Amino acid sequence: MVWDEIERKLRKTIGLDPKTLGSHAIATAVRERMQVCGVENVATYLNVWLCSPQELQALIEETVVPETWFFREPESFAFLRRYVLFDWLPTHPEGILRLLSVPCSTGEEPYSLAMMLLDAGLPPNSFVIDAVDISQKAQVKAKQGLYREHSFRGHHLGFRHRYFEETPHGYQLSTVVKETVNFIQGNLLEPFFLYKKPLYDIIFFRHLLIYLESVARDRAMQVLNRLLSPTGLLFVGSAEAGPLLEKRFISIRHSMTFAYRKRQKGDGIDRFCVPPNEPDYSTLRRFRRSPPPALSGVEPESKPLYGEPTPEATREYPPTSWAIASTIPPSPTRFPESPLIQARHLADLGRLDEAAQLCETYLSQHRTDANAYVLLGEILQSAGHPERAEKSWEKAIYLEPHHYEALMHLLLLKESYGDLTHASALRQRIQRLLKSQGNTTL
Repeated sequence: MVWDEIERKLRKTIGLDPKTLGSHAIATAVRERMQVCGVENVATYLNVWLCSPQELQALIEETVVPETWFFREPESFAFLRRYVLFDWLPTHPEGILRLLSVPCSTGEEPYSLAMMLLDAGLPPNSFVIDAVDISQKAQVKAKQGLYREHSFRGHHLGFRHRYFEETPHGYQLSTVVKETVNFIQGNLLEPFFLYKKPLYDIIFFRHLLIYLESVARDRAMQVLNRLLSPTGLLFVGSAEAGPLLEKRFISIRHSMTFAYRKRQKGDGIDRFCVPPNEPDYSTLRRFRRSPPPALSGVEPESKPLYGEPTPEATREYPPTSWAIASTIPPSPTRFPESPLIQARHLADLGRLDEAAQLCETYLSQHRTDANAYVLLGEILQSAGHPERAEKSWEKAIYLEPHHYEALMHLLLLKESYGDLTHASALRQRIQRLLKSQGNTTL
């Protein structure tokens, strides 16, 4: 009964679905707080907790999941960079771009947004980034801007040379970047969350929805709909795209980018299309801003890379001027011959059941293709089937014990369950793999 009351309070206060963390993780957090408070009985702690806003916040600090790193899911940042340069700037040459990162955790995401915009040539006074998180501890760390190797992943870390200084205590972020982010401690589910703030052009709301119970998810969608400008873009995590968002938002169909816009009156077909005529990019040169100053004597790279984007994501001048296809009937979709590429295209279009079926058909004939199992797991997770996704990634690892993507997917899933024992074992396994490859950035 006592544990039910604790879970009920967490559900009401921060919208947490206890099943996503697991009762073991919550119990561990409670016992840690009991030890700090000098309380031996759970019922006694419950009385203290219910009567003390400070202790409520302290337990919340123990239950939140601060797993993040710089340029996580890099395709989203590459997509946003092109959108800003070739869509937003031409129509707002003197405007201020407003961005929101929620939850911002320990700051890696909003700082990634700032570095991406600076690398794109925007001066610091041309954009505003608000970064919100419920955790006070995370906010303190974010404001310090001091990070260890765990926050840097992937092979393309040029941004670290441009914007960080290595110290005995870790990598210190430059003041140029730190001053572009405004950190706010707050709860997304509060009735007046950011109520007086101007609307945002860009909202990054990633890796929180999967931890919320159904009522809190719907409430979060209402708040985001209120905060996003009519022409703004909402970015979510790869595991969060799906029907819940599509009640109020329309997906922008772009490979490995999970972005949405607000629904408008007259939306007949829920898709974006690229006009037949590409824009004349020569006319956009006047909108390019000056490059950021070099830091610590390091010259910027000619072409910054964030994480490990796909070749498609790193095209310099792709067509990115979108129009709403509300009156144009959909044309037949032409897929490449490869079934796996076809499955990924179907997933990008939101047709997850068809994509999963295509993967399973392919695997019935190619039972030893580890990459196919990884893709199937990604599709199943996006469709809301984490247990089936877990089995698919386990099969991939069985076939290829050193498959990095499968190991990482499984690690993040175990951490989301609160299964810290298996997560720790997977993390050590990945670290050994990276070390053998000469990379220790996990």
